[in-house]
Amino acid sequence: MSFTEHDVHECRRLMRACRLNQLAIGDMLRAAWADGDALGQFCERVGLSVTTAKQWRATAKAVTPDLRTLLETSGVFVSYSVLREGTRMMGGQPIDPGYAKLRRLIDDATTAGVDRVNHATYQTVLGTAPPLAIVLDPQAREAEEVVDYVSDMNNSPNRDLLVSALLADDAVTRAELEAEFDKQRAEREEQGDRQQPKQPTGKPDPSAALVANLLALAAQSARIIKRLPKTVQLDLAQQANASVALDDLDVFTKRVRQIAAIRTVSVPAQRRAPRQKAQA
Repeated sequence: MSFTEHDVHECRRLMRACRLNQLAIGDMLRAAWADGDALGQFCERVGLSVTTAKQWRATAKAVTPDLRTLLETSGVFVSYSVLREGTRMMGGQPIDPGYAKLRRLIDDATTAGVDRVNHATYQTVLGTAPPLAIVLDPQAREAEEVVDYVSDMNNSPNRDLLVSALLADDAVTRAELEAEFDKQRAEREEQGDRQQPKQPTGKPDPSAALVANLLALAAQSARIIKRLPKTVQLDLAQQANASVALDDLDVFTKRVRQIAAIRTVSVPAQRRAPRQKAQA
């Protein structure tokens, strides 16, 4: 026995009603009184968290009357989760001003005869989708937002495109890492050429030995980065061993920074090639 088209339409009707109610409450919370202590007291009376109230208010403010009309007349289902995604902030600015990208997705869905805008597709277009490393991490996948994303992706009409976007994003990350390792190694070699060699004193120089060992370790890390597969599945024993090794390396690097008073040097953003977000 399976569900019917009636079941699908009825469920979406209820979800639309839920979305309308959330927007209506958000409109209510845009009133002048809904701030400070009054907002907290109101939320306590109605059983709503302040965080949720503020999120509903922000979404209601962003969903303008013309967009609400489009949502009701387009025949394309858009969940409240999708609307909430469009109000995320990045660099102090909304990630989809005026829901321009969402409107384009609604138009594309109408043209293609698709009856909904998938949340995972919207996340990929916005660049808010979780990276491949998190999607493949058994522990990270327990997080509710990752579970929702994977479920949406698997049930999306654009599933193949979304998977390709994840792999492309991972490839960009690897290319950036490799380029950064190569650049840092070239800079170190250039700096080494400029430095005058110290006169030998007959005594071992622990600082020179430490630096030499660190450079050798960095070069080995660069080679490992280039040999890393796109994906890898570890059994429990391998995960435990890998975790211990990474923890040891973390302790080692922190200890070296402490004893040698090495400051962390951040790489300026302008020295990195901008990452291109895949469109779905």
